[in-house]
Amino acid sequence: MPTIYSTICQNFIRQGFAKSLTHGYAQSVVAATHPHVLNTQNRPSFARRASQRAGRLSSLQLQNAFHTANASALNEHRPERLANLGTLDAYFEALKTKEDAGEVEREWTQFQFPKPIEWKPDAESILEGPEPGLQTPGTGDVESAQLGPDSQGAPVPVDDEAALAHIDAAIEKEIEVRELREALEESTTNSLRASSPAASSLVHSRAATPAVEGILTPASLAPSATPPVDSQSQSYADHLTRLSEDGCYTEIPAVFEAMIEAGIKPIATAYNALLMAATRIPSQKHEVVSKALDVYADMMRRNVSPNADTYNILVGLLAARCLEVNSLKRLLDEKRMRFGGMDEPGKFMFASNELEHAILSEDDRLDLALKLFHSSDTMLKTNYSSETYHCLISACAESGRIDEMLDLLDHMEMTGTFPFAATFPPMITAYANTANLDGAVECYNAYKKLAVACDNSKYTLIDRLDAQVYASVIHAYVINNRVEGAMIFYDKLNATYGSLQGDMNIAIISGGFVKGHVSRGAYQEALEWTNSIEGEHRLEDMAKISAAAADTGDRSTAVAAFTKIPSSYSQIATPSMALLALCVREGDIAGASIYWQMLSRPNVQVNASYIEPTTMYAVAMIGSGQVAEGLTQSELMFRRIRNADPDNSTKAQLAEEVEEGEDFIANYMSRRGIIDPRVAPASSFVSAQASFAGSPHSATGLTSGFEDNDPYACSTDLRGSSIISELLEGAHGRKGPQLQEALGHLHRIRRAKRHPKYITYSKLISAAARERKMGLCHEILSMARTDVPLRPQYPSVRYGWSAILDSMVGACLNLGDRTLAEQFHAELRKIHAAPSANTFGLYITTLKASTKTFDEASEAVKIFLRAKEEGVEPSSFLYNALIGKLGKARRIEDCLLYYTEMRKLGIKPTSVTYGTVINALCRVSDEKLAEALFDEMEAMPNYKARPAPYNCMMQFFVDIRYDKPKVLAYYERMKARGIAPTAHTFKLLMDAHGTLEPVNMTAAEAVLDLIRASGQRPEPVHYAALIHARGCTAHDMDGAQKVFNSVMKDPSIPANACLFQAYLEAMVANHLVADTEPVLAQMKQRHVELTPYIANTLIHGWIGQKNIMKAAAIYHSLGINKREPSTYEAMTRAYLAAEERDQAQAIVAEMTSRGYPHAVENKIQDLLCGSSHEADAISV
Repeated sequence: MPTIYSTICQNFIRQGFAKSLTHGYAQSVVAATHPHVLNTQNRPSFARRASQRAGRLSSLQLQNAFHTANASALNEHRPERLANLGTLDAYFEALKTKEDAGEVEREWTQFQFPKPIEWKPDAESILEGPEPGLQTPGTGDVESAQLGPDSQGAPVPVDDEAALAHIDAAIEKEIEVRELREALEESTTNSLRASSPAASSLVHSRAATPAVEGILTPASLAPSATPPVDSQSQSYADHLTRLSEDGCYTEIPAVFEAMIEAGIKPIATAYNALLMAATRIPSQKHEVVSKALDVYADMMRRNVSPNADTYNILVGLLAARCLEVNSLKRLLDEKRMRFGGMDEPGKFMFASNELEHAILSEDDRLDLALKLFHSSDTMLKTNYSSETYHCLISACAESGRIDEMLDLLDHMEMTGTFPFAATFPPMITAYANTANLDGAVECYNAYKKLAVACDNSKYTLIDRLDAQVYASVIHAYVINNRVEGAMIFYDKLNATYGSLQGDMNIAIISGGFVKGHVSRGAYQEALEWTNSIEGEHRLEDMAKISAAAADTGDRSTAVAAFTKIPSSYSQIATPSMALLALCVREGDIAGASIYWQMLSRPNVQVNASYIEPTTMYAVAMIGSGQVAEGLTQSELMFRRIRNADPDNSTKAQLAEEVEEGEDFIANYMSRRGIIDPRVAPASSFVSAQASFAGSPHSATGLTSGFEDNDPYACSTDLRGSSIISELLEGAHGRKGPQLQEALGHLHRIRRAKRHPKYITYSKLISAAARERKMGLCHEILSMARTDVPLRPQYPSVRYGWSAILDSMVGACLNLGDRTLAEQFHAELRKIHAAPSANTFGLYITTLKASTKTFDEASEAVKIFLRAKEEGVEPSSFLYNALIGKLGKARRIEDCLLYYTEMRKLGIKPTSVTYGTVINALCRVSDEKLAEALFDEMEAMPNYKARPAPYNCMMQFFVDIRYDKPKVLAYYERMKARGIAPTAHTFKLLMDAHGTLEPVNMTAAEAVLDLIRASGQRPEPVHYAALIHARGCTAHDMDGAQKVFNSVMKDPSIPANACLFQAYLEAMVANHLVADTEPVLAQMKQRHVELTPYIANTLIHGWIGQKNIMKAAAIYHSLGINKREPSTYEAMTRAYLAAEERDQAQAIVAEMTSRGYPHAVENKIQDLLCGSSHEADAISV
């Protein structure tokens, strides 16, 4: 297959022989590195170009044939010559004369311009006199560079002997300069040549002895020039070098082009700068080498001899490209093993990958790099940099070219170049791959010798990578099935270092034993070795083992490694993809769905690597009959991948790759005659069943076709069912006779040997659950099992029972029995149905009732994904429940993600949705977005006014922003909408008046009258707000005590924990914590339990009095089931303040055992870390 990269000869042939002669090869070279230069046919005419180039090059302080300093002076002082010299008037006049006469030239002839008589200076003026055209100091005359018209044919007399003497002196001086230059170059023959500034950015590390470094000068680095280098060529080269030094690579091609157009021959230094530009100007990676070779080919065409820096840049670039190509080929081979074989065994999934692999296979530049290396060594005895040697040796090692690798190593040693430590591991591995352990050990001994010399203060090695070299030796033993030898070597290392610990031990085990066992397919042994590693490195190795085992079909080991990786690990996607592909290859679609859920989590950052697993999973789903689900999942993921690039730099490329995945799915369906059921007419029951299974409550009845098939249709009492439904719906939200009356109608229907509709049983179960009568729910279910037994062969019966069982799941969740809910859920799955979206919402909203010590937000996401997996179409209630849990966990990005997904699916947000998202935004103090969403909510045409969003915004400006005008503004907006304030609204209003500046205690107390005027009664929370305002804000302890005592004496106001909390907070704020014990006794007398917030207040107060015993007593008096993260934080701070770090660690240990979210745990654990750092600082 033809490669996209061409050899030097191919490039020359492609340009065309005639074109290279007429237009010059440099234009194509510049075009390769600078895309914005003018094409030949678009350049200005010759007459205009002279003036334009003059202005352009004058800014560069360069000289060329059309613009020089001397010519400028001449034109300035000899205006009489401008009419005849330096213009093309004579040429155009002659041309016009011929055209007017109708003459046609059969053969081209050169037009002869007037030949001016050259100025002949005397010998002395060459060395000592002023330059022509410059004014001599002390005179007013200007020496003319050319004679006037009256003096033509009369040359100035010259003293021949003086001129010859002058020429001899100039020749002697030139010989002296050359001898000095050759001596300096000869002195650096056995040392490393320092790179030119242009090359230094590519080859950044060169080894050189200190003695040689002291004599390196620009003159010593410049190649000897025979014949002498033209001054203008050198000027351009110097300017290009400065541009390269400054990193102005985009300007280099334009300057180089100007030099070519001016007829100035470039030198090697100029080409080096152009080479650097070719490698540094942003472009596709595969184009860099091609551009560099184009530059080198132009050097050869112009007979410009490359210097050492030229070879250093080229050879280093080619070797680095070899390493890059090898790495890309390995990634593609991994893709072929993992996702290939869908159409034909051993083939890639996508044709683009097949083509890319073929191109990379032909893009082997190692032969050319070695050829250039040997050529440069023959001609220049070039000393390469350590970086270039490293790339070249590593490329040979990876390609298994041991002989060339050894030749390069000998050459590096001969030139005295110090090697990189990173050069040795690839060499050891190369020997190991050929089963030459003796060579690997010899290579290790060579490194050891250099390292020992380095330890003795001798500069023999760049960097030290002892652990990586040790690991490569162990890896060599393991892949050759010499595990015993590896263990002996490992034991020697332990004996040498005493005991391997920390990063070195991790690097040796991970890069040696684990990597070696994975390479030889012994995944179980690799898994055992990971037990010796801890931290992030262990997770990395687990992921590698899981992926490698899955790719080779070892599912048990792959799953065992995967289960040890936490779902929060950032690199979990790779093993998930590998296991998903393995499940698909084995035909286990259910197993693949588990790993698909890991990949499709909303918080996962997707990229182009997700295209293959998405395509593979979609094809597997479609092939198993789940066409709609497979297409939906792939479309959602492809949409995320397209939007994965925030700065749009690779958006077009991502779109092309995604399109290839979509085409693969479409072709798969087309070849098998599969149609998209989402756009096909619903002519079969299968499609109808799919629409019904997700949401049993979405329809009020069945189609006539299904009713005809219902075996219980003839005994259904439709009128009685309607009566029961009206009673239950009319009694919505109220307890009492309506349910009993509905049950009475049910019994009458049953006594008549008839039964109600399926949905009626469902509504009765839901009504009984609202009254918390679980026994009645089971009784109604038992009636349904007797009256209309489940007969799965009838679709209508299946659908009806899905509604009944869905109601039972919801009832169990509402009453806190999640285990029983799961049993009914499993019964639903047996008939190929699923709970409704609202029931899944109940799964989320009732999480708090099950336990307090786990990450509710993560569990909510799992429930949501489970609903999608079971084919349930999400509802607004389900989204609201999910967003609410995420908001409480302050996972605002996920909140907005699901809110956006909800809008994209066409599910209109309700006022509850807006309130939930606004509440989440307020929790993270995103005021701007919260207010924007609030305004959007109020502008909704179907907006149903609710007080919750207004309360949320008021609380935000009370507790976070302390902005009293904003609080009152939202209160007024609430009243303008006709929304009745709630008890919480009034409490926030009291907080605003009583705690925010300007404090107005009278207005705060007047809120009590507003409450009574609205028909409500003041609640304990309102009096608690007054107590807090007086005691904590105004520090009026007497006023706070007066309010508290009056409330305690009023029998109409029940004693509440919030009252005692406010009063105790006031006492602590006024340093009266010692007087709190009688108040605690009063709490106990009135049967008010100690809350975590009261305990936090008292712990803070006692530690302020430096009484850790009292603080601990309060903490222990609060049972473990009542302790919250804030309680653990308060007690940890207390023990740290008392310098009892061990006790603080015990508190944190108890907290971590409760299973709180990581963000919560980390906040408290950071207290210990901060304390540790402070202690270390003090000890130092």
